[in-house]
Amino acid sequence: MKIVRGLLSPKHTAAALEWVMGRSEQPAGALEPEFDICDDERRLAKKIRKLYWADQPFWDAWLAESGLDGLCRQVLKKPKLIKHAAFIKRGRDESYIPLHQDIALWERKYRSAVTFWVALTEAKRANGGMFFYPDNSVVYRHVLDIRYPMFKCINEEETRVDMTRIVDAELDAGDVLQWDAATAHGSHANENGLLRVGMPLVFVEEDEYEGFI
Repeated sequence: MKIVRGLLSPKHTAAALEWVMGRSEQPAGALEPEFDICDDERRLAKKIRKLYWADQPFWDAWLAESGLDGLCRQVLKKPKLIKHAAFIKRGRDESYIPLHQDIALWERKYRSAVTFWVALTEAKRANGGMFFYPDNSVVYRHVLDIRYPMFKCINEEETRVDMTRIVDAELDAGDVLQWDAATAHGSHANENGLLRVGMPLVFVEEDEYEGFI
């Protein structure tokens, strides 16, 4: 896990945030939105997917000008984007996401995959910031977790993951959190009610690419 401080300018951070927040209200079905179970009226998505494929001209320009494409090419020789999503925590809620590894959740195990999680707002422990486990040498078995039933997660007791080793990633808007597919990570519940928006983009080497997920 690596934090790249201040990669994005305020201009590029604001442009991406405006795009995400605009599309997350009454979102199109093509963005595969997720909502709170009780949100039948406002329809404010907590997660939207496939952002790049919804507006390729905007994101092509943004990737090139924001510095993210350059950062990606420092890590991968011929990067191909396979996943582009946004997670929105609008206020104080129960959106705790348990520890999980991306590679354990994908049908295809992309060994070259690298995630760049772009902080579009402040993202710290108090408003639902990210945390990670600083040992990516083991891919754990994942099981359903009642705390977050959207996908399978690591059972901390079964795997005996030492949760005292968990590290918080305290990010300011414009910072980028970078990790490989085997890095276990999650996010805290938003306790102070401040908006927290993160935008993960996952790239793989061209020779592993089989389309977006």
